[in-house]
Amino acid sequence: MNFACPSCNITLQAEPDFAGKMVKCPGCSTKIQIPDDFGHEAEDAGEHMADEHYNSLPELDLNSAPVGPHPSHVNLWIAGGIGVMATLVWYVIMHLLPEGNYLADLFTKRGKIQYATSLLMFWCLGILVLKAINIRKQRRAMLIQALPTDIDLEITPNNLKDFHDHIINFPKPLRNTYIVNRIRKALEFFYVRQNNPEVAEMISSQSEVDAAKVSGSYSMVKVFLWAIPIMGFIGTVVGIGGAIGGFGAVLGAGDGGDMTAIQEPLTQVLGDMGVAFDTTLLALVFSIILSFPASALQNQEDDLVTDIDEYCIDNLLKRLNDGGAASNVGSDASLLKAIGDAMANNQKDIMGRFENVQKGMSTSLSEQIEQHGKIAEAVEKQLEGMDKRAKDYESKLDEEFFGSLDKMRVQSVGAIENQIGSLSEGIKNLNEVLKDLNGKQIVVKKKGLFGR
Repeated sequence: MNFACPSCNITLQAEPDFAGKMVKCPGCSTKIQIPDDFGHEAEDAGEHMADEHYNSLPELDLNSAPVGPHPSHVNLWIAGGIGVMATLVWYVIMHLLPEGNYLADLFTKRGKIQYATSLLMFWCLGILVLKAINIRKQRRAMLIQALPTDIDLEITPNNLKDFHDHIINFPKPLRNTYIVNRIRKALEFFYVRQNNPEVAEMISSQSEVDAAKVSGSYSMVKVFLWAIPIMGFIGTVVGIGGAIGGFGAVLGAGDGGDMTAIQEPLTQVLGDMGVAFDTTLLALVFSIILSFPASALQNQEDDLVTDIDEYCIDNLLKRLNDGGAASNVGSDASLLKAIGDAMANNQKDIMGRFENVQKGMSTSLSEQIEQHGKIAEAVEKQLEGMDKRAKDYESKLDEEFFGSLDKMRVQSVGAIENQIGSLSEGIKNLNEVLKDLNGKQIVVKKKGLFGR
């Protein structure tokens, strides 16, 4: 729909998705509210208004397009709310587990990185849940009879209004679905152009648009699948950095030779190493858990778009009659060619998307392997450094221990030698006394009670 800016009188146009929203004029930056009651306008309608046959056709309501996002869209903020609530519930459960439980320790005692990783995981899971609900809704919508045969077996410009009214009078939940949007747009295009090959090309183009929208709707899921392992690697770097910083305290505590003094700083070092490895472990497990449903849902939505293409070919294009079949055989050939081109383009697009998915998975796997190799190399270097420090510390302890033993030995030998020298001197003096006596008798007089 076209509308004018009240300040600078520039004519503006907008898509139905922007109905009722506030925008700024690109010319004067004035805030303008887009009207609520507008829809699609047929750009080429003026070319047909001069045609008496076109003027005699029943008028279609071309402003019946549903206002809302593309059927593949899911609300990221609703998914974020689901992720926050799921994270809170999960951590309440973890805190209720008994002390020493490995799962509880893995989530609650490995630093703040685990909380952030869990939030990203549940946020991504919320997007996938909304995606699954939306795909189920779109799949159920394909059960409706969008082009009933009781109106007519052929779709002609004369009965086109009946088919169109049948489509636009569906309940609101069905109006913004793949199948209803595709058929409604095809009928409106046929009303404007009245040319079967052009309608076939339009359906093929709309299929490519839907496929591109589907692929783009999973961009945030891919961002989360990239961010979760990165959070694990950040936790690894933080843990290893803390372990290296705490190892200096271990060496300082062991300088006095007291082994009990190094227990506390060594426990801190081991805790930091646990953070380093457990954060990466949890992030990689989350990535694996999310990758399978994400790929499965994207394949299901791609298959849904393909099924809608087949439905349009079997139930819409075959029944379109632009009035030129009896007089112009070439139009049928053009229609068949357009249908064949549409099918070929659709198959080519499917194979291209499949190839892109395979390449993306291969690239992601290669990047993860490369990151794991870098982490393993860094950890190996750190372990080598820790092993060298441990050996140096062990050598230092051995040197101090054997030095103490040697000192004790020297002191003990000196004390024994001193005692033996004193004993030898005493024996020598005793021998000299005995030599002076030379057999003389020594009389020991015993005194009486009163010295008599």
